[in-house]
Amino acid sequence: MGRKTLVNLELTRNQQNLINTGATAVTMFVTVCIGFFLSPYIVAKLGAEANAFVALANNFISYAMIARQALDSMGSRFIMIAYYNGEIEKARKYYSSLFIGDLVLAGVFLILGFLCILKLELIIDISDNLVYDVKMLFSLLFANFVISTAVTVWSIAPYVVNKLYLSSIRTAQASLIRAVVIVLMFSVFNVKVYFIAVGTLIAGLINYCYDFHYKKKLLKEFRIRKEDFSKEAIKELLSSGIWNSVSSLGATFTNGLDLLITNLFVGATPMGVLSIAKTMPGFINTLNEQIATVFTPSMIIDYAKDDKIAIVKTIKQSSRIISVICTIPLAFLVVYGSEFYSLWQPTQDAKVLQTLSIITIAGRFLFSGMQPLFNIFTVVNKVKQNSIVMLVTGVITMVVTFILVKFTSLGVYAVVSVSVIGCAIKNLVFVIPFSAKYLGIKKSSFFYTILPSVGCTLILCGIGFVFKIVFKCNTWISMILVAGLFAIVGFEVSSLVVLNKEERKLLFEKLLKVIKR
Repeated sequence: MGRKTLVNLELTRNQQNLINTGATAVTMFVTVCIGFFLSPYIVAKLGAEANAFVALANNFISYAMIARQALDSMGSRFIMIAYYNGEIEKARKYYSSLFIGDLVLAGVFLILGFLCILKLELIIDISDNLVYDVKMLFSLLFANFVISTAVTVWSIAPYVVNKLYLSSIRTAQASLIRAVVIVLMFSVFNVKVYFIAVGTLIAGLINYCYDFHYKKKLLKEFRIRKEDFSKEAIKELLSSGIWNSVSSLGATFTNGLDLLITNLFVGATPMGVLSIAKTMPGFINTLNEQIATVFTPSMIIDYAKDDKIAIVKTIKQSSRIISVICTIPLAFLVVYGSEFYSLWQPTQDAKVLQTLSIITIAGRFLFSGMQPLFNIFTVVNKVKQNSIVMLVTGVITMVVTFILVKFTSLGVYAVVSVSVIGCAIKNLVFVIPFSAKYLGIKKSSFFYTILPSVGCTLILCGIGFVFKIVFKCNTWISMILVAGLFAIVGFEVSSLVVLNKEERKLLFEKLLKVIKR
């Protein structure tokens, strides 16, 4: 009887992870479509420089996120651990303390954001005709960020109960509304780059309403109470979360300053080209990270139960699933990148865009499958060690980038290349071996995660080059048809190479159920 119960629980866990993964993929598809159709329109109407300021504004927000992470990044983990250990009062203290702390933080961001935007043209290089529009863009996006900071704690409910598909579905709906708002504004009014921020703010407000709804529905026992505020809880959250901020700072030094460095040292126009080239790799990276994230709640629950065997099993399963999904667009970008950019951005140099994109995404050829390992440091609360390594890697990468940009003619190619090499060294020397060590297994246990990614990428690139001989893509119809056929063939091949028999059966059963519905 006990065995049967365990099997049923395992099937339920697999179903939850597959639903979460599927919903996340749908959300990413919606996001890709929005960026795919809007980006060339903005470039055609306002130029590559104006389009790049959208990415740069989001980068500035990510810099502010580094400070927010110190308080928020470990909140859901501590709440989940207390919740699943039956310590409800302790979980409530974390919840209320996090909410009050975020309100204070939002006030600080509001003041700092206002001061920075007031003199923005002195901080970054902006063409005179774009100063007002870019300031409006930054203002609206920072307003959304400040509001999200104030209500962050509402968003953890689906995460705590391992129903991330609710968040993904909600985000997909809000993304569609964002797209509708932007398209309507672009159609009715003279084109302004800050219309994108208007759509983002409206979508954000809808998201926050959904967050509150799910919090009331899924975590009824949690209320914001002044008496539950605890300085000790804040200190505990900060003592762990500060290292995630350090880690993010290192990641920013590694590859988050590329547009800013290009803007300041190479020029606003090359920044625009780089921004376009990073768009598709950015979608692939985000898909990779989001799919890995949907498995994290399961790992935290297993860690709370001290079931490390289940954690390792989840890591291996998620690693293989990510390899199956993410190597397909990687290979297609390598093979058909030039044709794709010729159609998507006809006013730009397609070869340059493809080259920059491939360099940007090169690390994923090796490390797509190891993405779940990054979450181990949060699960086992070993973020300090990871953060120090990230920071050292980031500082070295930034210094080398500055030297190459200053004393060579590599320009934008130096900006994207150095970060890829730095990340590769860090992953091989630290992330793969030490994530295994912190789980109490051999350091070499997770090096195998490289093999499925590399194997699938090479095989799919080989198939792609055969496709290229047979199928020419010089129109959108032919591109869509070839991409669809390549995705089907690529999925079949990747599944056979990476997944075991049980995983293939389970994955295909769930896909068939989704299709029948």
